[in-house]
Amino acid sequence: MNNVKRDENFYSSKGIAEPRIILNADVDTTQSLVARSGTKKVVSLPGAHSLWADISCMMCVAAGSLYRIHQGNALKIAAINDRDFPVYFLEIDGRVYFSNRYCQGSFNPVTNTVSDWGLLPPPGPVLIAGVGSLPPGVYSVTMTAFVDDEISGAGPISKIELLSEGGIQIINRPSGSVVWCTDANADIFYRVGAVNSIVASQSVEPCPSILFGPPPFLENLCYAFGRIWGSSGPDLFYSLPYNRKNLFSLTTHKFSYPAEISIIAKVPTGLFIGMKGYKTIFLSGTEPDQMRETDAGAGSIPGTLAYCNNVPELGDILGTPEKGYVDVPVWVTEEGIVIGNAAGKLYNLTKNKIMFGVPDKGASLYRNNNGVFQFLTSFKKGDSGSGVGFSDDATCEVFRNGKLVTI
Repeated sequence: MNNVKRDENFYSSKGIAEPRIILNADVDTTQSLVARSGTKKVVSLPGAHSLWADISCMMCVAAGSLYRIHQGNALKIAAINDRDFPVYFLEIDGRVYFSNRYCQGSFNPVTNTVSDWGLLPPPGPVLIAGVGSLPPGVYSVTMTAFVDDEISGAGPISKIELLSEGGIQIINRPSGSVVWCTDANADIFYRVGAVNSIVASQSVEPCPSILFGPPPFLENLCYAFGRIWGSSGPDLFYSLPYNRKNLFSLTTHKFSYPAEISIIAKVPTGLFIGMKGYKTIFLSGTEPDQMRETDAGAGSIPGTLAYCNNVPELGDILGTPEKGYVDVPVWVTEEGIVIGNAAGKLYNLTKNKIMFGVPDKGASLYRNNNGVFQFLTSFKKGDSGSGVGFSDDATCEVFRNGKLVTI
């Protein structure tokens, strides 16, 4: 929009430019006025939400379906049960994981296909006595799937008692699955291999995925310190590390808090865990069993996290990786827009500058706009209406009919 009428121009009768208020312009880095270029709709997709992009692809969700945005087109990938809740995405080694409280899966950008997140375990083994050198006793047996160096959680456990020396036959082992067995009258499972019979005791490699399996439905996905982190209500879950990052425990590998988690933000020294209506804490450390909790600030608003580079407030306007100013988390708390730094503190960017009411939820992105790095955020109160405007009293200068009015 602008306030220049068609029958007007910027020059007086003497040909001298007169100052005016121009609403469709920005000030560039040289302090010059530059006309705004405006925006153009590229993809028409009613009801679209949860727009996300990383190295390999851009994704979003609309009307219960997962879409890939590619070359100006929305390609429908698969139907998902999103229930119109925000869907969170995470790319690791060329694989995209997505999840919310009603759906989850794994997307392959090369084949445009969706599969399960993690491997499903095989069924419980059906056992009969066989030939071998196992001593008498009670044995427990389980199986895991194993594909491309990825292991599943252990399947159901079956027991068999050998009354004399012998072996154990598995008559329903799926192709490619691995058998694990305890010693006689013991409870630690050791690898036997991709075989249909157990003929001798194995006590070398214990099973790493007993009581582990695919993740629960998670929100606020984050990949940090070789593990996938995510929240479900007030619970913070974390996977096993590195090539077993698809394995989660519903009982042991988690932290629980008094309020629902709304933000998980990583820095090189730990994690910020934000809870709306409560507070934001910092978990210092990179190993879960060694992390220490400290208070960081006010509660955090869900959906408002974005990672930014070139943050002058951290002291280096260039934001070089050597100085640690790349992938800086920025989000909205109940006290303003903040940066989370490596010391576990929140730097408030809007304190004493902008005041706004506490929103319920929002969305943020980080972009390079013609060489200018920008953090953009929008948030709102409640489930209806437009994005939140600043709700506190403000003093503004407005030109009305050519006269200055203060409101």
